Amino acid sequence: MLRRYCGMPDVTWMPFWYSWVLRAVPRESRSIIDLGCGRGIMGALCRIYREPRRLVGVDIFEPYLEFCRKFGLYDELVLWDLQKIPLPFAEREFDVCICTEVLEHLPKLKGEELLDEMERIASQIIVTTPNLFFVQAEYDGNPWQKHVSRWSVRDFRRRGYRVFGIGGLKVLGKRVRYVSTALSMMTFWMPQISDMILAVKGFSGWY
Repeated sequence: MLRRYCGMPDVTWMPFWYSWVLRAVPRESRSIIDLGCGRGIMGALCRIYREPRRLVGVDIFEPYLEFCRKFGLYDELVLWDLQKIPLPFAEREFDVCICTEVLEHLPKLKGEELLDEMERIASQIIVTTPNLFFVQAEYDGNPWQKHVSRWSVRDFRRRGYRVFGIGGLKVLGKRVRYVSTALSMMTFWMPQISDMILAVKGFSGWY
């Protein structure tokens, strides 16, 4: 009742691995695009800690864009279906493209096409996605929140990405509550055993 009264979203947590995504964004980044920006968590972090000259958010769900617009999180907001290729941006228009927890919501072929587009419009790519498949229906009033595909470490490595484990430890291919979280630090250099992966391309430095 209190959540409804305050106008709060159905989902209010922020995953701990967002800090790893932010660390992958170079401090000198002048232009950043956030694909599938949602309520703008990554946009807010980039605005505060990286201060780019241009920050663009893209999402298919208008209420999320309205939320971002209300708080002025981005310089530009674009309503766009990420399955619609090509994206409305020029080649190498951005220094960095961030795409967190988006690919699993797209059919695998469409996700591959989106990766091609990210590599076209930006010099450096940051992607996160679960490293296992689990059923997720729509939530937060957003029908595009369903999970429809699974992505693996191999999918990214064959495209030339460096891949890191940023989630909990998978035990027999599944996430075990408490145990997985407690052992999560073991997974960074062994992404195959992590339930969440970070894939980066075009970077040099912190890893």
